[in-house]
Amino acid sequence: MPSPRGATTRRFRLLCTAFAIIVAAGGLVATGPSAHAAPTLLSQGKPATASSVNGGNSAAAAVDGDTGTRWESAWSDPQWLQVDLGATASITQVVLQWETASAKAYQIQTSTDGANWTSIYSTTTGPGGTETLTVTGSGRYVRLSGTQRNTGYGYSLWEFQVYGTAGSGSCGTNAALNKPATASSTENAGTPASAAFDGNTGTRWSSAASDPQWLQVDLGSSQTLCQVSLNWETAYASAFQIQVSADGANWSSVYTTTTGAGGTQTLNVSGTGRYVRMYGTARGTGYGYSLWEFAVFTTGGGGGGGSCADPVISGFAPVKASSYAGANAPAAALDGRSTTRWESAASDPQWLQVDLGGTAAISCVVLTWETAYASAYRIEVSPDATNWTSIYSTTAGQGGTETLKITGTGRYIRLYGTARATGYGYSLWEFQVHGTVDTSTSTPPLLSPPTKAPATTGQFALSAPANNAMVTDTRRPTFSWAAVAGAAHYQVWLNISRADYDFTASGNLLDFYTKVAEPAGTSYTPTWDISDRWTYKWFVVSVDGGGATKASNVNTFSLYLPDVAAASDGVPIVNGARDLNKDGTIEPYEDWRQPIATRVNDLLGRMTLQEKAYQMFYNNQVYPQSGWIFGPAQPQDLDGFLKASAGTRLGIPPIAAGDTIIGYQTTYPAQSALAAGQDYALDYKLGDMQRREEVQAGARGTLGPLAEVGTKVLYPRIQEGNGENAQVAAAQVRALVSGMQGGPELNPQSVLVTVKHWPGEGAGGEAGVVFDGTTIKYTMIPWTAAIEANAGSIMTGYAGASFLDPSGAGAGNSAPIMNYLRQNMGYTGLITTDWLPSGAWVSAANAGADVMGGADPGAAGFSLDTFASSVPQARIDDSVRQILTVKFKLGIFDHPYGDPANAPYRFHQPSYAALANQASRESMTLLKNDGVLPVKLNAGDNIVVTGARAADGAACCLWTSYFHQDYGSLDFLDAIKARAAQAGVNVYQDTSPTPPKLAVVAVGEASYTHATNWVKEQPYLPPDQVALIQNYKNQGIPVVVLLVLPRPYVISDWNGLADAIVVTYRGGEEMGPAAASLLFGDYTPRGKLPWQLPASLDQVLKPGGTDVPADAVESWDLPYDLGATDAERADIRARIGAGQPVPPTYGKPLYQYGSGLQGWH
Repeated sequence: MPSPRGATTRRFRLLCTAFAIIVAAGGLVATGPSAHAAPTLLSQGKPATASSVNGGNSAAAAVDGDTGTRWESAWSDPQWLQVDLGATASITQVVLQWETASAKAYQIQTSTDGANWTSIYSTTTGPGGTETLTVTGSGRYVRLSGTQRNTGYGYSLWEFQVYGTAGSGSCGTNAALNKPATASSTENAGTPASAAFDGNTGTRWSSAASDPQWLQVDLGSSQTLCQVSLNWETAYASAFQIQVSADGANWSSVYTTTTGAGGTQTLNVSGTGRYVRMYGTARGTGYGYSLWEFAVFTTGGGGGGGSCADPVISGFAPVKASSYAGANAPAAALDGRSTTRWESAASDPQWLQVDLGGTAAISCVVLTWETAYASAYRIEVSPDATNWTSIYSTTAGQGGTETLKITGTGRYIRLYGTARATGYGYSLWEFQVHGTVDTSTSTPPLLSPPTKAPATTGQFALSAPANNAMVTDTRRPTFSWAAVAGAAHYQVWLNISRADYDFTASGNLLDFYTKVAEPAGTSYTPTWDISDRWTYKWFVVSVDGGGATKASNVNTFSLYLPDVAAASDGVPIVNGARDLNKDGTIEPYEDWRQPIATRVNDLLGRMTLQEKAYQMFYNNQVYPQSGWIFGPAQPQDLDGFLKASAGTRLGIPPIAAGDTIIGYQTTYPAQSALAAGQDYALDYKLGDMQRREEVQAGARGTLGPLAEVGTKVLYPRIQEGNGENAQVAAAQVRALVSGMQGGPELNPQSVLVTVKHWPGEGAGGEAGVVFDGTTIKYTMIPWTAAIEANAGSIMTGYAGASFLDPSGAGAGNSAPIMNYLRQNMGYTGLITTDWLPSGAWVSAANAGADVMGGADPGAAGFSLDTFASSVPQARIDDSVRQILTVKFKLGIFDHPYGDPANAPYRFHQPSYAALANQASRESMTLLKNDGVLPVKLNAGDNIVVTGARAADGAACCLWTSYFHQDYGSLDFLDAIKARAAQAGVNVYQDTSPTPPKLAVVAVGEASYTHATNWVKEQPYLPPDQVALIQNYKNQGIPVVVLLVLPRPYVISDWNGLADAIVVTYRGGEEMGPAAASLLFGDYTPRGKLPWQLPASLDQVLKPGGTDVPADAVESWDLPYDLGATDAERADIRARIGAGQPVPPTYGKPLYQYGSGLQGWH
């Protein structure tokens, strides 16, 4: 949402008028404030779910007691927010603390089962602010059901508070039994935290012999406590607290004593939380604290029947099965689609196993069987996928849809079938697991935003991990350091991977740190797993009693523990490593425990000259020893190529890279469209989405993003760039690169980006870049960002740059242009050429290129041996060293494959489509609106949708990032039909049986790559497209123009004819639905033009001119200069030369950079 609605400007309105409402059907009486005793707040910290969430503003945020956090829904009606009180309660009051985006019409509803609802309050005149509703009702579940919003945004609540009297739930069930447990310390391995929650009074937890100490249990979901029982061993606590927490970080005490006597203590308590701990401050003996059992009793029970109202936690999770038949892979049962299924072999037993990603509290399992169902089966859970516990079994399975309200705890869950009801295998449309997942063991604590190190460091020493150490034996290494005199506590700072960097800030992303701990002593062992990365940097800050600080030196380490598994590729596993050359021993290059440099040097020494040369080339599909696959390939085909390479002498894996520049299987808007949205956090999510889809398939590279600033109107590929603002371009590049890499550097979960086209073709095009010693500074801004994001590869363009190399050579064959990248910009990664002819490959390698983009070593007239002999061996060695380093960083020597059978069922997930839709919505730019939008038509009215792009779904997208009709993507016409149907409005293509009330004309260019659809020197709509607009204008029919704008157009000839103009750019495959939603007012526009639009062609070209410098009127290397005077251009240059931002205030364009209505008028 826009920044004016941020936390610093929020205000609450008070509902000051008492009211009385009588609802006869429900017998509800709503009155003013009651004189009775204050009711109890029942909802705080309880499980909450919602119809949708937006921007990470989760349902739980509305019941957390924090008025600085909020739930926000999608921007559509209806929506709901629901809280589970844990047991049936008498409800007397509901308080709604709205953010600005409130409900005009809504109901408060209750339910005993989360399925059947009764309304206890309704209104169609909700005022927003803080609404205090005195109500009468009962139920376990309470929800707000919104049917009409007061704004164009979603529904947004700071707090949803339900008051009343809790039901008389039993206090007889131990909710902590066998739940995940942690402790401040343990005496030894035989006295773990889990022993106090295992129901066995012969096992115990015991701590170190010091104060304070604590023992903590995760109940799996928020629970209401009524009693705690402590069964002490001899070593008891004389002073302790019982504390509860919603998040495991912020604690509230529900019991305190300083006179503990040991033995068995049964404590009646009252409190709510997911986490419960005993916090001991004084021991009764000289030993540590020691408990046989720690039982937590809750109202409503913690181990009884489950609830299917909890969210589905199994969707798209990692899955495996005992077998599968045909293409009916295990993941088909987890994709939420009723048309795909898992099918096993036709034998018994068979199983389907899901990894929930963390210890889960399971509350319900739903099995949707195909005809071939199980008559006998078990549902089992496990903490380790080895030791299984049954939580449900039957020998009378009936098939159909089986809803099992069962409970259990484990990271893994499986269906274990022992008898089939038919002669076929087991077959499931869907296997849905409901509950909550504890991700604390895989999620680092974020105790600070990403922060740079202090200016002064080195004031005390770090001990372990040693500087430049490689950690290969644990994901939880102990950090230690020298004591600092007078220190009260310490802060541990580590440059973990973050999704929330300030992408507008300069600086290498590896130099942004997060505070992860504040220990009192001089060591810290994480309780969470550190992921694989090659450049972890850390330091410690000491803090004394007065708050004064000192900072240690900064040390570096790497951590790598790959999942090495046998594959059907002929490569043996020896001592936990892949024996790639299949000789029965593990050489250094095969040993993942060795540093990358060691592995590279060893492998390079084993390679023949021909094997080295092959690594610089593509077409691995035909030549398995080649280093690169030109994608995108389908997962099964790609798996075959990868396995063929595993069969070569040294088993060097290739990287698949293709022109999936705006998405792999879920296509998001082009970078020029993203520049209209300027939502860099969203850009990161889009890059991360692409990464997840590609890694699933085994595709570990992409030929994008672009680091180009679009300052030349006639450059066809301006559609792929980042608009005209270099600072926006830089932020987008940082966000997309780090998203695709999954962090601030290349790592084993990354996709290798190839940022292009060096040195910046937006300042001239593919024929030549025209910057000089001043304007190069503007072009370099996003390139600096790419290097600061540690991009793994950069592609040279076709264009030369006379300022860098007066010879006129193209960048891919120019040593000076590549040397500028290496020496002046400090770039150390791979350099890949664009697709050059075979005759240019030798000169490209000699000039400094490492990879010959798209190059086929079997090309006609080309000899790889001649190439190898024509390029100095030292130059080849340098390139191959770079290539191998990248491959080792990606981890593909040790884990080369994706999940080809399951990957297709994980593509284009609903959450991915929602991200693409959000990006398209945020980019939509309303250039003008004469009151025709949002659409205000009556049921039965007609709309006509016409134009060259109306049914052209592919116009959304670029290169091999496609429009996926097979996943349900809609073009303009079909999307408007679907949205209009909700309002009872009829939509016709091209002609209407009666005069329409509105015409929507979709115009612009179809998808293109290097060359525009029509003559590039004619950047305006062709006559037939303008005629459509004119035709409806002549009939007096309001006209909305949907303008697919891949490059800046002259629109002056029809700008006055349109009642509204919506610019969609190349808006990704959600472009149609996003445009339709905008037309009907489901959200308000916020996009802004990423370029100036010329007032006339003579601001771009001389009359009759062509795309050559002599005919140009605009300066190809300057921003915002359409119609500018010489003085203005001089001022722009002066600002660039001084390193100052250039404001978009120059020239006389028809529409200035940044134009776009931020609302409807």
